[in-house]
Amino acid sequence: MRRNSNLRRLSKRLSSGKKSCEEVVIECMVMADTEDGLFTWLDPNVIEQAKKIDLARESGDLPPLAGIPITLKDLFNVNGQKTTAGSKVLDAIGSEATEDAEVVAHLRDAGMLFLGRTNMSEFAFSGMGLNPHFPPLYSVWDRKTGRLPGGSSSGSAVSVALGVVPGTVGSDTAGSCRIPAAFNGIVGVKPSYGRLSLDGVYPLSPTSDAPGPLGVDVDTCFILDHVMTGRLGGELPKMSPENTMNMRLMVPDGIVMEDLDMEVNMAFRRAMKRLKAGGVDVVTGTLSAVDHSVDMFFNRPVVLFEAWQHHMKMLELYGDLYDPFVRQRIGGGRTVTAETQHQRYEEKAELVKFFNHDFAEAEIDALVYPTVACIPPAVSETEDLERIGAVNLRCLRNTASVNYYDGCAISLPCHEQGMPPAGLMICCPHGQDEKLYNLAAKVESILSEDE
Repeated sequence: MRRNSNLRRLSKRLSSGKKSCEEVVIECMVMADTEDGLFTWLDPNVIEQAKKIDLARESGDLPPLAGIPITLKDLFNVNGQKTTAGSKVLDAIGSEATEDAEVVAHLRDAGMLFLGRTNMSEFAFSGMGLNPHFPPLYSVWDRKTGRLPGGSSSGSAVSVALGVVPGTVGSDTAGSCRIPAAFNGIVGVKPSYGRLSLDGVYPLSPTSDAPGPLGVDVDTCFILDHVMTGRLGGELPKMSPENTMNMRLMVPDGIVMEDLDMEVNMAFRRAMKRLKAGGVDVVTGTLSAVDHSVDMFFNRPVVLFEAWQHHMKMLELYGDLYDPFVRQRIGGGRTVTAETQHQRYEEKAELVKFFNHDFAEAEIDALVYPTVACIPPAVSETEDLERIGAVNLRCLRNTASVNYYDGCAISLPCHEQGMPPAGLMICCPHGQDEKLYNLAAKVESILSEDE
């Protein structure tokens, strides 16, 4: 889906009658049918829904996004549908939802159509995007080799990158929107925790989960953010990137800039050079809280305890139905005591204070560093059970840092056309989401000049 098919432009085409909703949805369905592992469920009634939108548009005004199809990660409740979180367990024992998740309800109120439920890492517990229960799903880059799509919002990202839809909804606990965005050359957002409601969203880590938009560009994600927070009025919202003319960005020294694939390092350095040429003040500095966040993610994660508490009964009864890698990861939480978990919560709270203080002292607008240290690894690299854990952690390392200092972040593609995909991550403290979008829009415009 190219920029001329972003949400804003597609909305104008539908509203003006240059395109019918039925035509758009049929095109989406044709593309969706070419990818076996993309959906866990595809709505057979969506074309009829599109026809009703077209008839309604002939007889009166509709919301600006009415009739635009999007996809939903398979952990959002939709009234009348079963949420399986990419698992065989919930497929077997789950029941149909009786109401929409809150963010889904806002999307429905805006008139958007739900094309289907996208594939994902089982129970959202992997940064790679693998799911053995479904046909393999690959990154859109180098399909001959077969490379990881990124997780856990794998199908969501691929549905946008393939051009099936202009935007989608995923979730981000340690990078699950941003990693697949980076691996597929699109935009993905981790909002501030609590910005978007978790009501009706299947949990992985209730203290870290964050629903988030992915799209063809920053503007599409910005619009989806406004819709899902229930703030969409009669007209589509607009950003103010002109307010970021004196932007000051910091590249943090430390682990997030280490052990980068050559292609990622080159793409990132090229992006920094272009930003400087575009008038952005790019500095290098030390924010030790970033390294501390990575260390906590690696050695004292908060997710394991929460995942184990949620899954232990299901594992006892249906453990054989789990993805073995996910089962192993969740099982790591059985040794974490409630006392230890409380200490981890306290440590994370202190880490957030530490980060916010140092960020303010640095007098910067945002941090910038590579979204993921590597280009999409070949799926064959994960076939060795002794290596798969290391591959997963390398995918998650940089993105997870933001979740541990409780910031908001966005991943933008920064690679040259035809080169392996690489993401540029822009990070702000908690609550600065509106500022983040404006900064990202300005960075996007500079990086896309003459392309």
